[in-house]
Amino acid sequence: MTSTRQMVVTLFVVAVTCGLVLSFVYAFTEPRIAATQAKLTMDGLEEAIDAHEFIAVIPDTLWRALDSAGNVLGVVFRVFPQGYAGPIPITVGLDIEQRITGIKVASAAEGLSETPGLGAKITGSDFTEQFKEKSVSEIDLEQDGGTIRAITAATISSRAVVAGVKKGIEMYSSCLRPACDPGIVFTEASSFSELIRDTLWMAMRDSDTLGIVFIGVVQGYLNDISFMVGYSREGRITGVTIIFSQETEGIGEVIREKEFLDSFKAGIPKTISGATVSTKALIGGVTSGIERFKEYLK
Repeated sequence: MTSTRQMVVTLFVVAVTCGLVLSFVYAFTEPRIAATQAKLTMDGLEEAIDAHEFIAVIPDTLWRALDSAGNVLGVVFRVFPQGYAGPIPITVGLDIEQRITGIKVASAAEGLSETPGLGAKITGSDFTEQFKEKSVSEIDLEQDGGTIRAITAATISSRAVVAGVKKGIEMYSSCLRPACDPGIVFTEASSFSELIRDTLWMAMRDSDTLGIVFIGVVQGYLNDISFMVGYSREGRITGVTIIFSQETEGIGEVIREKEFLDSFKAGIPKTISGATVSTKALIGGVTSGIERFKEYLK
């Protein structure tokens, strides 16, 4: 009995000691890991476009690139297309003429899972430099009628990068206009006064306040949905547009369709069958955003 008790006590002491040691190690290394990840992200942004400052529009996904005077040079975005062995993390810079300024494909140390010596060659400059100065219409593999030479024996990985870059341009090129241009959702206004940076604007015409424009983010079915809403002093939605979404093609991506977005102008719409999660998320985000920001109209 005494032996059993001694064993239990010994195991307990060992377990507690191990737990304390692991907690100490985690507390010591976690800030270093976070700092390293932040530096890798910043290095990726700087490699994609030469800018003085980067302003996050969607955390860890989309940034506006500014010069030293605060002018918009372009945007930088991250995409994760499915490659041969897993998602491929790519950082892409896009200038105001919608031409690529540079791309960076993550290394194996940064999460790339493609086959070493084959698919992993997409990280090399011989491949990535081909994208510079290209517009979206030029981005396709040569065998598909484009200008990008695929990596030999790694067509799947090469095609995944091309598809990811093209999809990213499609999703984010509208954000080349400052703050995704509030005028898109409030066409009656002639000017906008920023109240909360990159989030809330007062819509003006001459000296009259017509309403507000705000940006919101909600969790969709597959990823965050970022959207912009115009709301008048009379309690009318003047427009809704999607800044970013990555929902299921042909299903959840119905939230991008003009007919659905225009339906907000007549009042809060119903969810769409087959895309309930995505449409419900957007509807909820628009509603909660109006409740949050309408006090600025008082």
